[in-house]
Amino acid sequence: MKAVVRGELEKEGFGVVEEPLYPPAKWISWSTYRPDLLGFRARDMKEEIAIVECETRPSMRRFASKNYSSLWFQPSVLSVGSLRRILAVPRGKLGAVDLRLRQGWEIWVIGINGPHEKIPSLRR
Repeated sequence: MKAVVRGELEKEGFGVVEEPLYPPAKWISWSTYRPDLLGFRARDMKEEIAIVECETRPSMRRFASKNYSSLWFQPSVLSVGSLRRILAVPRGKLGAVDLRLRQGWEIWVIGINGPHEKIPSLRR
């Protein structure tokens, strides 16, 4: 599933790091948290970070216990920054996801051989 999500992010112009042990730059920081995938893209004075959690067997209790709120990043001077949160789940497992997550997360439903559904965050 990570490979599929990575490919989708790369199509959108993101550079992607899988399970980074440490933040890849000094302007990104986290404590006690490590995303499954971390993407970065910069264009037109906008810097965007995408963190992805891939849950093959979604459990909202386990997901809520992750310390993803400890992640922050500071965009470069004169740039606008945004943080994009993506939860990827396999097709057929969306029923295990509390859709209230859409307040801050995009939900991607990933099929093995395609097509993929992207449910946008309500915070756009």
